[in-house]
Amino acid sequence: MIDSMAKQFEKPKGILGKLAGTIMYFENRKINKWSINKLRLNKFDKILEIGFGPGYGIKTIMSNYRGIEMDGIDLSPKMKEEATKRNKEWIDTGKVHLTVGDVVDFKPDHQYNKMISVNNYPLWDQPLTSLRHLFQLLKQGGRIVLTVQPREEGSTANTAKQLGDRMSKDLLNAGFKNPEVSYLDVRPVLTVCVTAEKI
Repeated sequence: MIDSMAKQFEKPKGILGKLAGTIMYFENRKINKWSINKLRLNKFDKILEIGFGPGYGIKTIMSNYRGIEMDGIDLSPKMKEEATKRNKEWIDTGKVHLTVGDVVDFKPDHQYNKMISVNNYPLWDQPLTSLRHLFQLLKQGGRIVLTVQPREEGSTANTAKQLGDRMSKDLLNAGFKNPEVSYLDVRPVLTVCVTAEKI
């Protein structure tokens, strides 16, 4: 049962998927708000969220910045279903577009001012390739925010610090500049955020 539930957090589906989505929604609220603040949003930004999950981040941003447009990509059709219900108003008006798939294969016809990913980076099959692809999709002067609360069994504050180091190095290797690492002390384990820019 525990293994089944763990898999649902990676690619939720069915009844367990819905439960996992609900847990993620409430657990991630504080982490999402903290991460969104680090985006330094402007009134008419175009934003990409990688791993939008049940759609809380999109709803928070769109509720506060009516001029913003957002795209989201997530591996899970179930999460797209949940996020679509939560953000129907903006999807219907064309301000939000949600896609199912791997970010490494994502080919939009435009670039973004900002990018955000919360609790998704460790699930990427090709993190460095994906970051290089995202670098190309980000406008000059754009900003990326990667946040992770380690979810593996036995994770500690040190796990978060190691993740921060790894994400910083990966961002630099992908072409991003000025990585900054910060931490949020939340339960059950320290959460890390790395921001970087395209200069």
